[in-house]
Amino acid sequence: MRVAGVPSRRFGMRVRKFGRGERGKPVKAFKSLRGSVVAILVGSVLTVSGCATADTAAVVDGQRITEQEAQEAARQVTKVQPDSGLDTPQAVASLVMARFINQVAVQDGKGLSDSAARAAVASIPDPAPSTLQLVKASLAWNQMTSEEQNKAVTAASKANITVNPRYGSFDAKNVRFSASTPNWIKPQPAQTPAG
Repeated sequence: MRVAGVPSRRFGMRVRKFGRGERGKPVKAFKSLRGSVVAILVGSVLTVSGCATADTAAVVDGQRITEQEAQEAARQVTKVQPDSGLDTPQAVASLVMARFINQVAVQDGKGLSDSAARAAVASIPDPAPSTLQLVKASLAWNQMTSEEQNKAVTAASKANITVNPRYGSFDAKNVRFSASTPNWIKPQPAQTPAG
């Protein structure tokens, strides 16, 4: 017995059995597919936002930068240099760029070892790997020629970079990070003095 569906006006399907001329009862396809649709939508939202897990701050060419890594790097750098003003969103942007800076530095023979980075931040007893990446990138950037710096920026512009909206956004065309403004913060109109 073959079964074919004919759309009804109620978002459901009417089932007809061919060969007998009988009509079946309406089948509400929408209700039966609701669970599947919700699962697909949730998966799509996570994919589009680039956050396969809740702890992802950014993804660079398939490699995750976790929120914990960014927070720890910001905390450790701020502890050593309180005037740096490095917060977590800035640490996320810096960790993204550090990957390209360190890669170009290594290719051009200017890469730094973890021990050199530890020596540069000797006041941090046990620096996190993310902190070492930031220190190596900072020191390497200062040793690079403008041509080498441009190589790192060009590599970033061609990379697949997704930033968790909580930490801002990345404009690949201009190689810029923009800070996010939480949706609960509304700009206030300028007040004019009365009088």
